[in-house]
Parts: sequence; C-alpha cells; structure tokens
Amino acid sequence: MRRIFLIMLTFSFAIAPWGLGGAVEQSRVIPDSLLHDSSAQELKEVIQGASYVDEKKGAVFRGHREVYEYLLNHLDFASQLGRIMDLTDYVIEQTDEGVYEATTPKGGWARLQVVYADDEKRVVLAQGKYGRAVVVLRYDSFDLGGESYIVYDLYGYVRADNPILSLLLALFSGIVDHRIEHVLTCVAELNERIYDAPGAFQQELLTQTELPPGHLSEFTRILHQL
Repeated sequence: MRRIFLIMLTFSFAIAPWGLGGAVEQSRVIPDSLLHDSSAQELKEVIQGASYVDEKKGAVFRGHREVYEYLLNHLDFASQLGRIMDLTDYVIEQTDEGVYEATTPKGGWARLQVVYADDEKRVVLAQGKYGRAVVVLRYDSFDLGGESYIVYDLYGYVRADNPILSLLLALFSGIVDHRIEHVLTCVAELNERIYDAPGAFQQELLTQTELPPGHLSEFTRILHQL
C-alpha cells in the first residue's frame, strides 16, 4: 500500500510542472488588470498553481450576439430556460451581483463568481467541494451567408486541494472538462435553439408562468428587436 501511494505521489509531482507551465503560458488570456489587482489573489493562486489546464478553441454556433450576452449576464435565467428546453438539470441561483450557486440533482455544488466581463470576454472563478477553477471565455460574432454566428474559445484552470486529487484530475480530465464547460455550453446550445426557431420559442415562453417577470419582459424585448 505504501509503495502504491509513493508511486501515485511521484506521478502527481511529475505532472505538476506540466500543469503549472500550461497555466503560466495561457495566463495571457487573463486581463492584466486582474492579474495585477491585489483583490484577485485567489484568481492568481488557481491559475498559477493549476493541477490541470485545458482549452477548447474555435467552437462555432448559430446565434445572435444580443441573446448570447443577455444569457451570459444572467446565468440564473439561462439555467431556467435550459431546464425548460431539456438542455441541463443544473439549478443556478443568483446570490449577489455576479455571484451564483449551481446545484445538480446528484448533490453537486459550486459557487460561480463572474470576476471580469467585457464585450468579448468573461472570467469566472468557481469554488466546488474539492477544489477551485477559473474559466475564461473569449467570444466574437460574425455573419456568413446571411446567417449569424458566434465563435468562442474556452480555457479552464483547475486547482485541487491535495496532490492525490491533482493526480485524479490528470487521469480523468475528460470528466472535469465536462463539468467546467457544462454551464457555458448550455448557454451556447440554448442560443442556437432560439436562433433556429424564434417564433416557437417565444410561444413557449408565454406558457412558462414561473419565469421571473423582469427577465421575461427584457428577454422578450430583445427577441422582438432581432
């Protein structure tokens, strides 16, 4: 048992330089104003001490930028729409400005804090049961052949609480990657559903009496202007 533990511990230290190097190299995607802000110490700890780093670049979907940004700015409302459209079973509730709590039916929990937002980037700091993560989303929009598209890059930095968890992140990175991406991927899929059938979606909204009136009114106004 001791030998197995030492082998696992040695392997976890062997992969640490790779994870740290990846985080330092990719830290260019983080706005300088965050990296040099004394209040962003936790953000820097996760990025510079990441156990696992991953990226998804050049993902494209059909959608309107105005709809996409509204959903990004209101993840609680996006999760409600996602459950209506059977795209997610996550429940996201806003607890403060830019701060959310996400739960799953199986008992998963995470605190999501949007620490940076501009017209082409979002930086989210996540705290889960076993560690912390930073997710960076970069996006842009373009028109092609009479259709509107959004393209995005997604970067994930995961810092586990101990070396054994760091090892597991390296061995089962696909599972971690899926959990990190899920919320933002749901927003993208939801946007594409709305884009492909806007009339049917608006009719569906009228039947959903549990949706917050403020969000519903503003989101409907945006859809009517497209």
